[in-house]
Amino acid sequence: MKKISKLLVILIIIFSLIAIAICGFFVLFPQKYKNEINLYAKQYNLSPTLIASVINAESKYDANAVSSAGAMGLMQLLPSTAFWIADKEKIEINSKEDLFNPDLNIQLGCAYLKYLYSEFEDESAVLGAYNAGLNYVKNWLNDPNYSQNGKKLDTTPFNETNIYLKKIEFNKKIYKFCF
Repeated sequence: MKKISKLLVILIIIFSLIAIAICGFFVLFPQKYKNEINLYAKQYNLSPTLIASVINAESKYDANAVSSAGAMGLMQLLPSTAFWIADKEKIEINSKEDLFNPDLNIQLGCAYLKYLYSEFEDESAVLGAYNAGLNYVKNWLNDPNYSQNGKKLDTTPFNETNIYLKKIEFNKKIYKFCF
């Protein structure tokens, strides 16, 4: 009987640790808004794992997030960028508060990513522009200190952007199992 109760205690501990690990995974890598992510990934010919990774890196899936620079919502869009891409894509947006709407924010973020893909050949440049700005990336691609071939960013002068690019790459490895 003692062997059975020791085994039971061990099993309870093992299952508890597994449950804690699973809960921790879902805290670090939320999987909300899958329908919206998949819808707009298909519409804009983007990878759902990329979109999920950007949302995680930008807002940790907080639809009400606002950055110190004023970027808003899940995909952390500046209102000026959101209104510009909305106008370009004929997407209705009435006020900057609309950026807290997860569906609209994901749509606008995906439309903007698609636009950046039309500007740059490499995902590192696209994501660098999403994080730091289009003009910075254009300059970095012309500087051999940051790009060896003028298409891919090898590094940037912004530590935040370097960390961001690594975070997205890591997130994509995790999210590929979820989408």
